[in-house]
Amino acid sequence: MPMFVDSPHIPPTYCYRCPFDSTHPNCGLKCAQALETAILQYGAENVAAFIAEPVVGAALGAVPGPEGYFEKIREICDKYNVLFIADEVMTGWGRTGTMFGMEHWGVTPDIIATAKGMTSGYTPLAAIIAHNRVWEPLIANNSPFRAGHTLGANAVSSAGALAVIDYLLKNGLVDNSARMGEYFLQRMKEKLLPVPIIGDVRGKGLMLGFEIVKDKAAKTPFPAEMKMSSKLQAEAFQRGLVTYSCTGCLHGDSGDMILLAPPLIITKEQIDEIVDILVASAESLGKKTL
Repeated sequence: MPMFVDSPHIPPTYCYRCPFDSTHPNCGLKCAQALETAILQYGAENVAAFIAEPVVGAALGAVPGPEGYFEKIREICDKYNVLFIADEVMTGWGRTGTMFGMEHWGVTPDIIATAKGMTSGYTPLAAIIAHNRVWEPLIANNSPFRAGHTLGANAVSSAGALAVIDYLLKNGLVDNSARMGEYFLQRMKEKLLPVPIIGDVRGKGLMLGFEIVKDKAAKTPFPAEMKMSSKLQAEAFQRGLVTYSCTGCLHGDSGDMILLAPPLIITKEQIDEIVDILVASAESLGKKTL
Protein backbone atom coordinates (compact mmCIF):
# COMPACT_ATOMS: atom_id res chain seq x y z
CA MET A 1 0.00 0.00 0.00
CA PRO A 2 1.58 3.34 -1.04
CA MET A 3 1.93 6.08 1.56
CA PHE A 4 -0.05 8.55 -0.58
CA VAL A 5 -3.21 7.80 -2.50
CA ASP A 6 -3.54 8.83 -6.12
CA SER A 7 -4.55 12.50 -6.40
CA PRO A 8 -5.33 13.37 -10.03
CA HIS A 9 -5.39 16.98 -11.18
CA ILE A 10 -7.56 18.83 -13.67
CA PRO A 11 -6.45 21.85 -15.78
CA PRO A 12 -6.38 25.17 -13.90
CA THR A 13 -8.67 28.15 -14.46
CA TYR A 14 -5.99 30.03 -16.37
CA CYS A 15 -7.78 32.27 -18.85
CA TYR A 16 -4.59 34.04 -19.99
CA ARG A 17 -3.25 30.70 -21.22
CA CYS A 18 -6.46 28.69 -21.52
CA PRO A 19 -5.56 24.98 -21.70
CA PHE A 20 -8.61 24.48 -23.91
CA ASP A 21 -7.74 27.32 -26.34
CA SER A 22 -11.05 28.99 -25.51
CA THR A 23 -12.12 32.44 -24.37
CA HIS A 24 -14.31 33.18 -21.36
CA PRO A 25 -17.31 33.48 -21.20
CA ASN A 26 -17.86 31.65 -24.51
CA CYS A 27 -15.84 28.64 -23.38
CA GLY A 28 -18.66 26.75 -21.69
CA LEU A 29 -16.43 26.58 -18.62
CA LYS A 30 -14.56 23.59 -19.98
CA CYS A 31 -12.11 23.89 -17.07
CA ALA A 32 -14.97 23.17 -14.66
CA GLN A 33 -16.46 20.46 -16.87
CA ALA A 34 -13.08 18.72 -16.63
CA LEU A 35 -13.92 17.90 -13.01
CA GLU A 36 -16.99 15.90 -14.00
CA THR A 37 -14.95 14.05 -16.62
CA ALA A 38 -12.30 13.15 -14.02
CA ILE A 39 -14.92 11.99 -11.50
CA LEU A 40 -16.52 9.73 -14.11
CA GLN A 41 -13.16 8.34 -15.17
CA TYR A 42 -12.16 7.40 -11.62
CA GLY A 43 -15.68 6.56 -10.44
CA ALA A 44 -17.52 8.86 -8.05
CA GLU A 45 -17.28 6.21 -5.32
CA ASN A 46 -13.49 6.61 -5.47
CA VAL A 47 -13.40 10.40 -5.23
CA ALA A 48 -13.53 11.87 -1.72
CA ALA A 49 -13.08 15.56 -2.44
CA PHE A 50 -12.06 18.27 -4.88
CA ILE A 51 -9.58 20.88 -3.61
CA ALA A 52 -8.99 24.31 -5.16
CA GLU A 53 -7.72 27.78 -4.30
CA PRO A 54 -10.21 30.61 -4.97
CA VAL A 55 -7.26 32.60 -6.33
CA VAL A 56 -4.30 30.45 -7.40
CA GLY A 57 -1.26 31.70 -5.52
CA ALA A 58 2.37 30.79 -6.14
CA ALA A 59 1.59 28.28 -8.92
CA LEU A 60 0.06 30.92 -11.25
CA GLY A 61 0.71 34.31 -9.66
CA ALA A 62 -2.72 35.38 -8.38
CA VAL A 63 -5.15 33.95 -10.94
CA PRO A 64 -8.79 34.05 -9.72
CA GLY A 65 -11.41 31.62 -10.91
CA PRO A 66 -13.49 33.08 -13.78
CA GLU A 67 -17.13 34.05 -13.33
CA GLY A 68 -19.31 30.96 -13.02
CA TYR A 69 -16.46 28.51 -12.41
CA PHE A 70 -16.93 27.79 -8.72
CA GLU A 71 -20.70 27.77 -9.06
CA LYS A 72 -20.30 24.97 -11.62
CA ILE A 73 -17.78 23.17 -9.41
CA ARG A 74 -20.24 23.25 -6.50
CA GLU A 75 -22.96 21.84 -8.77
CA ILE A 76 -20.74 18.97 -9.95
CA CYS A 77 -19.59 18.11 -6.42
CA ASP A 78 -23.20 17.98 -5.22
CA LYS A 79 -24.21 15.84 -8.19
CA TYR A 80 -21.63 13.15 -7.38
CA ASN A 81 -21.57 13.50 -3.58
CA VAL A 82 -17.98 14.78 -3.61
CA LEU A 83 -16.80 17.19 -0.91
CA PHE A 84 -15.55 20.60 -2.07
CA ILE A 85 -12.54 21.82 -0.08
CA ALA A 86 -11.46 25.45 -0.48
CA ASP A 87 -7.77 26.06 0.13
CA GLU A 88 -7.97 29.49 1.78
CA VAL A 89 -4.51 29.43 3.33
CA MET A 90 -3.51 32.44 1.22
CA THR A 91 -6.91 33.94 0.36
CA GLY A 92 -8.60 33.88 3.77
CA TRP A 93 -9.07 36.69 6.31
CA GLY A 94 -9.60 39.62 3.97
CA ARG A 95 -6.76 39.10 1.53
CA THR A 96 -8.99 39.15 -1.59
CA GLY A 97 -11.45 41.80 -0.38
CA THR A 98 -13.87 39.44 1.34
CA MET A 99 -13.33 37.57 4.59
CA PHE A 100 -12.92 34.35 2.60
CA GLY A 101 -12.16 34.19 -1.10
CA MET A 102 -15.07 31.90 -1.96
CA GLU A 103 -17.50 34.66 -1.00
CA HIS A 104 -16.80 36.34 -4.35
CA TRP A 105 -18.76 33.56 -6.06
CA GLY A 106 -21.42 33.06 -3.38
CA VAL A 107 -20.35 29.44 -3.02
CA THR A 108 -20.17 27.58 0.29
CA PRO A 109 -17.47 24.89 0.44
CA ASP A 110 -17.83 21.79 2.61
CA ILE A 111 -14.44 22.40 4.21
CA ILE A 112 -12.14 25.43 4.36
CA ALA A 113 -8.44 25.03 5.09
CA THR A 114 -6.97 28.28 6.38
CA ALA A 115 -3.88 29.75 8.05
CA LYS A 116 -1.48 32.68 7.57
CA GLY A 117 -3.73 35.75 7.69
CA MET A 118 -5.57 34.69 10.83
CA THR A 119 -2.51 35.69 12.88
CA SER A 120 -1.13 38.17 10.34
CA GLY A 121 1.89 35.89 10.18
CA TYR A 122 3.14 36.87 13.63
CA THR A 123 2.73 33.38 15.04
CA PRO A 124 2.03 30.04 13.29
CA LEU A 125 -1.55 28.84 13.30
CA ALA A 126 -3.76 26.86 10.93
CA ALA A 127 -7.36 25.73 11.11
CA ILE A 128 -10.09 23.88 9.26
CA ILE A 129 -13.70 25.05 9.07
CA ALA A 130 -16.29 22.47 8.12
CA HIS A 131 -20.00 22.46 7.27
CA ASN A 132 -22.36 20.76 9.71
CA ARG A 133 -22.97 17.96 7.21
CA VAL A 134 -19.27 17.05 7.58
CA TRP A 135 -19.21 17.13 11.39
CA GLU A 136 -22.60 15.59 12.15
CA PRO A 137 -21.82 12.03 10.95
CA LEU A 138 -18.70 12.03 13.13
CA ILE A 139 -20.60 13.25 16.16
CA ALA A 140 -23.47 10.83 15.56
CA ASN A 141 -21.02 7.93 15.54
CA ASN A 142 -19.16 9.14 18.65
CA SER A 143 -16.08 9.84 16.56
CA PRO A 144 -15.28 13.55 16.89
CA PHE A 145 -12.54 15.00 14.74
CA ARG A 146 -9.18 14.97 16.48
CA ALA A 147 -5.74 16.18 15.49
CA GLY A 148 -3.08 15.00 17.89
CA HIS A 149 -0.34 17.45 17.06
CA THR A 150 2.22 18.54 19.64
CA LEU A 151 1.43 22.23 19.25
CA GLY A 152 -2.32 21.80 18.67
CA ALA A 153 -4.53 24.45 20.30
CA ASN A 154 -1.48 26.56 21.16
CA ALA A 155 -2.70 29.26 23.53
CA VAL A 156 -0.30 31.98 22.35
CA SER A 157 -1.10 31.47 18.67
CA SER A 158 -4.84 31.33 19.42
CA ALA A 159 -4.64 34.60 21.37
CA GLY A 160 -2.75 36.16 18.47
CA ALA A 161 -5.45 35.09 16.03
CA LEU A 162 -8.21 36.55 18.21
CA ALA A 163 -6.36 39.87 18.42
CA VAL A 164 -5.75 40.00 14.66
CA ILE A 165 -9.33 39.11 13.72
CA ASP A 166 -10.68 41.64 16.22
CA TYR A 167 -8.50 44.38 14.70
CA LEU A 168 -9.44 43.26 11.19
CA LEU A 169 -13.15 43.67 11.92
CA LYS A 170 -13.01 46.85 14.02
CA ASN A 171 -10.87 48.74 11.52
CA GLY A 172 -12.62 47.72 8.32
CA LEU A 173 -9.55 46.11 6.76
CA VAL A 174 -11.55 43.68 4.62
CA ASP A 175 -13.32 46.61 2.99
CA ASN A 176 -10.00 48.43 2.60
CA SER A 177 -8.59 45.35 0.88
CA ALA A 178 -11.47 45.41 -1.61
CA ARG A 179 -11.18 49.13 -2.36
CA MET A 180 -7.40 49.31 -2.48
CA GLY A 181 -7.21 46.06 -4.46
CA GLU A 182 -9.48 47.46 -7.15
CA TYR A 183 -7.36 50.62 -7.30
CA PHE A 184 -4.12 48.61 -7.35
CA LEU A 185 -5.24 46.41 -10.25
CA GLN A 186 -6.42 49.41 -12.24
CA ARG A 187 -3.10 51.19 -11.76
CA MET A 188 -1.23 48.06 -12.85
CA LYS A 189 -3.37 47.88 -15.99
CA GLU A 190 -2.74 51.55 -16.74
CA LYS A 191 1.00 51.77 -16.03
CA LEU A 192 2.56 48.30 -15.77
CA LEU A 193 0.74 46.35 -18.50
CA PRO A 194 2.00 48.63 -21.32
CA VAL A 195 5.63 47.69 -20.49
CA PRO A 196 6.87 45.40 -23.32
CA ILE A 197 7.84 42.44 -21.08
CA ILE A 198 4.56 42.40 -19.11
CA GLY A 199 2.01 40.05 -20.64
CA ASP A 200 -0.78 40.03 -18.07
CA VAL A 201 -1.81 41.57 -14.76
CA ARG A 202 -4.45 39.95 -12.53
CA GLY A 203 -5.74 39.38 -9.04
CA LYS A 204 -8.50 39.97 -6.52
CA GLY A 205 -8.36 42.36 -3.62
CA LEU A 206 -4.82 42.67 -2.32
CA MET A 207 -3.66 39.40 -3.86
CA LEU A 208 -2.28 40.44 -7.23
CA GLY A 209 0.27 39.34 -9.76
CA PHE A 210 1.65 39.78 -13.24
CA GLU A 211 3.35 37.69 -15.89
CA ILE A 212 6.63 38.36 -17.65
CA VAL A 213 6.85 37.47 -21.35
CA LYS A 214 9.35 37.78 -24.18
CA ASP A 215 6.69 38.36 -26.83
CA LYS A 216 3.53 40.09 -25.63
CA ALA A 217 1.42 39.27 -28.70
CA ALA A 218 2.33 35.57 -28.76
CA LYS A 219 2.55 35.28 -24.96
CA THR A 220 5.93 33.61 -25.42
CA PRO A 221 7.82 33.20 -22.14
CA PHE A 222 11.52 33.83 -21.67
CA PRO A 223 13.72 30.70 -21.51
CA ALA A 224 13.55 29.22 -18.02
CA GLU A 225 17.33 29.45 -17.59
CA MET A 226 17.11 33.26 -17.76
CA LYS A 227 15.22 33.28 -14.42
CA MET A 228 13.38 36.47 -15.31
CA SER A 229 11.08 36.50 -12.29
CA SER A 230 14.11 36.33 -9.97
CA LYS A 231 15.78 39.12 -11.93
CA LEU A 232 12.71 41.33 -11.69
CA GLN A 233 12.48 40.54 -7.98
CA ALA A 234 16.08 41.73 -7.62
CA GLU A 235 15.38 44.90 -9.63
CA ALA A 236 12.43 45.73 -7.38
CA PHE A 237 14.39 44.97 -4.22
CA GLN A 238 17.12 47.40 -5.28
CA ARG A 239 14.42 50.05 -5.43
CA GLY A 240 13.06 49.20 -1.98
CA LEU A 241 10.22 46.79 -2.80
CA VAL A 242 9.90 43.16 -1.69
CA THR A 243 8.07 40.90 -4.17
CA TYR A 244 7.57 37.13 -4.55
CA SER A 245 8.88 35.48 -7.70
CA CYS A 246 7.07 32.46 -9.22
CA THR A 247 7.90 30.16 -12.12
CA GLY A 248 6.44 27.27 -14.08
CA CYS A 249 3.09 28.64 -15.25
CA LEU A 250 3.58 27.17 -18.73
CA HIS A 251 3.82 23.36 -18.78
CA GLY A 252 5.34 23.47 -15.31
CA ASP A 253 8.85 24.16 -16.62
CA SER A 254 8.78 27.73 -17.94
CA GLY A 255 6.96 31.02 -17.46
CA ASP A 256 7.75 33.80 -15.00
CA MET A 257 5.40 35.60 -12.62
CA ILE A 258 5.50 37.99 -9.69
CA LEU A 259 3.05 37.69 -6.78
CA LEU A 260 2.10 40.71 -4.66
CA ALA A 261 0.39 40.60 -1.26
CA PRO A 262 0.75 43.98 0.47
CA PRO A 263 -0.57 44.70 3.99
CA LEU A 264 -4.33 45.18 4.26
CA ILE A 265 -3.73 48.67 5.71
CA ILE A 266 -2.14 49.92 2.48
CA THR A 267 -3.07 53.37 1.11
CA LYS A 268 -3.46 54.73 -2.42
CA GLU A 269 -0.24 56.72 -2.03
CA GLN A 270 1.68 53.56 -1.16
CA ILE A 271 0.11 51.70 -4.08
CA ASP A 272 1.22 54.46 -6.45
CA GLU A 273 4.74 54.16 -5.08
CA ILE A 274 4.73 50.36 -5.53
CA VAL A 275 3.43 50.57 -9.10
CA ASP A 276 6.08 53.17 -9.99
CA ILE A 277 8.78 50.85 -8.65
CA LEU A 278 7.36 47.90 -10.60
CA VAL A 279 7.27 49.92 -13.81
CA ALA A 280 10.84 51.15 -13.34
CA SER A 281 12.02 47.62 -12.52
CA ALA A 282 10.25 46.04 -15.50
CA GLU A 283 11.48 48.71 -17.92
CA SER A 284 15.04 48.35 -16.67
CA LEU A 285 14.93 44.56 -17.02
CA GLY A 286 13.37 44.83 -20.46
CA LYS A 287 16.17 47.06 -21.72
CA LYS A 288 18.73 44.52 -20.51
CA THR A 289 17.07 41.52 -22.13
CA LEU A 290 15.09 42.49 -25.25
